[in-house]
Amino acid sequence: MFYRVAEIVKRLNLDLEFISSGNCVDYSPVTGEQIASFPLGDAERIRTIIERSKRAFGEWRQVEPNERSALLRLFGEELRANKEDLAQLVVIETGKIYSTALKEVERSIEICDMVADIQHSMSGFSIPTQGRHLVVSEVWQPLGPVVVITSFNFPMRVWVLNALLALVCGNSVIWRPSRKATLIAFAVNSLLRRAKARAAANCPEYLSQIAICNHEDAVVLAESNDVPLLCATGSPVMARRLQSKVGQRLGRSILSVGGNNAAVVTPSADINLAIAQVVNSTIADAGQRCTSLHRLFCHSSIYDEFVNRLKEAFNTVHVDSPFERRSQLGPLIDKEAFDIMRLQLEQAKVEGGVVFGGERMDVGLYKGAYYVQPALVEMPKQTGTVKTELLAPVLYVMRYDDLKEAVAGINEFSQTLLAGIFSNDLKETGYFCSMDGVESSAAIVNAGMVGYDMAAMFTSGKDARSFATDVWRPFMQSKTCLTNYNF
Repeated sequence: MFYRVAEIVKRLNLDLEFISSGNCVDYSPVTGEQIASFPLGDAERIRTIIERSKRAFGEWRQVEPNERSALLRLFGEELRANKEDLAQLVVIETGKIYSTALKEVERSIEICDMVADIQHSMSGFSIPTQGRHLVVSEVWQPLGPVVVITSFNFPMRVWVLNALLALVCGNSVIWRPSRKATLIAFAVNSLLRRAKARAAANCPEYLSQIAICNHEDAVVLAESNDVPLLCATGSPVMARRLQSKVGQRLGRSILSVGGNNAAVVTPSADINLAIAQVVNSTIADAGQRCTSLHRLFCHSSIYDEFVNRLKEAFNTVHVDSPFERRSQLGPLIDKEAFDIMRLQLEQAKVEGGVVFGGERMDVGLYKGAYYVQPALVEMPKQTGTVKTELLAPVLYVMRYDDLKEAVAGINEFSQTLLAGIFSNDLKETGYFCSMDGVESSAAIVNAGMVGYDMAAMFTSGKDARSFATDVWRPFMQSKTCLTNYNF
């Protein structure tokens, strides 16, 4: 694996010395081998990065919007020219199967084109006033250094979305990637630097920087008054810790957190469709994404038939190296993720659950990797364990008799991003999606949750950021101007 990484690093022309001379060790979940080591920054290093970002912002904000957009298009070209190598890095560093990793890169390229065109919609307003010779207008200004914190399960796309929105608005960017996905972050940021070298605009040297640090030192980014906006993707625990620090200084934050999504299978559902979509939504990226399906409510009248068929489908899932074409399920990110999965399964048994699958599997000679069978757990009710977010291919199945009862169970977990229903009854789907139905950020009818991860990226708790042209507004601040032109 190390030699494969070395070949990719050589083709991408990355700084080999920087990625092999530090104390932050990066492992591949595919084999368990070490693939890189980066210098780990301390609190003082983070403060230096923030100060450099401030200076870069002072220059970048003066660059014309069309020239900012030109940089984004050049960056998209760099990603497009190197997408195969980037996809392989995503596979190596996160364990995603290759087709999913390639889609991650392709979606990032699409985002470059989409965000580059946003400059045409960045405008304010002018309104009449009651007083004569008075004009009230609104202008939008960039904020300053924007921090983007990403997790390993979306190592590239989340940063591309938030960082490019920040850049097109005139802000500088600081990227704090997961320590489990540092190599892909370094590669992507290096391609942005390459795009900067090709750009006609004056692009500051420290326009986009990477801050590789532990959780304790990352708090410096949240506490700094020089960081007006912090964008973070991760667990609710992480979000609460960072948001409290940002809130204490009255700063802004955009948080994409939570998961533990749920679905309902009703008696009128297309069983074949539901089986296929439930399995895919559970095992995608080994269940390690905020849009994975973890809770399933099945009507009592079809419960036995549906669960038996679901077990058969789980049993046929092909677990293998993500580089293998037939592989449907790759490895967990590391031993810690495996230990948490096994601990939750044991706790589910204590709470009355019956576990099917979930065992560790040997793949090749990769003794340091953690491949597992997907697990189906029949639960008598929704317990505390079921409502605890888990990044693993585990599906908790529960009976229900009344749809309102199932919807109430979905709503018990406040960080549910996606909720789905499999039904051919118009009244059931109408209720599910209505104001009286699920309280999730998105309601999905007769479809799986894979491919809807963009909905989570545009979400902060239960408040959805708009998909429309005003998606840039959180990255800027408005100023109302009153002008008296009487002379």
